[in-house]
Amino acid sequence: MDIIKQIQDIALFRGVSAENLKLLASQAIYKKFKSGDLVIGETDQIRSFYVVIAGQLKLYKSSAEGREQTLSLLSPGDPFGLCTAFATDSFPASAMAIEESSVLIIPGELMEAIAKKEPTLLLNIIQILSQRLKDAMTLIESLALKEIPERLSAFLLHALSKDADEKKNKLELTISHRELSKILGSTPEALSRALRKMSNDRILVVEGRTITILDRQALEELAQGE
Repeated sequence: MDIIKQIQDIALFRGVSAENLKLLASQAIYKKFKSGDLVIGETDQIRSFYVVIAGQLKLYKSSAEGREQTLSLLSPGDPFGLCTAFATDSFPASAMAIEESSVLIIPGELMEAIAKKEPTLLLNIIQILSQRLKDAMTLIESLALKEIPERLSAFLLHALSKDADEKKNKLELTISHRELSKILGSTPEALSRALRKMSNDRILVVEGRTITILDRQALEELAQGE
């Protein structure tokens, strides 16, 4: 596999010199995971930097009672493990493949050495961390202050906003409803009730993993708690 081709268009590595891309590729490990495989455990002692190449992963925290809260979903091109590459030796969450996936693992010492020589790489990392912080604050606000229908509405609007077509009103979920309930800090049963209520109110239509928004204004009002 040509690792350089896999990473040169990833946002994290844009602007990095060909020489350093070659150095990264020469020491990186390409690893495949099946759905349900644990990539990192939250107490694992590691010193590496990870980039999703294919598939989808989730970052999550688990309680002693087994309750799980999904923190974010990771798609191709998304990096994770920045804290273990630069700051700590243990990962603050677990990462699991939720479909067949492949991940590039780069030694933390190598990333640190290249970052010292490549201001562009540092800027890319800062931008990624800034967006992660913003997403984390949004998640905290949602879990602390909003009810399930409001959280669901905010999630759907955020997912739709990622598409270049601002008028798009159909969303194809890449995760199961059970996984979605973990993102929302809910139970599958509570999520089903919220979807059913919103469907009865003609706000949306659910067909498997396809959700079609019928009344975007009502969805926006619900997301704002109105």
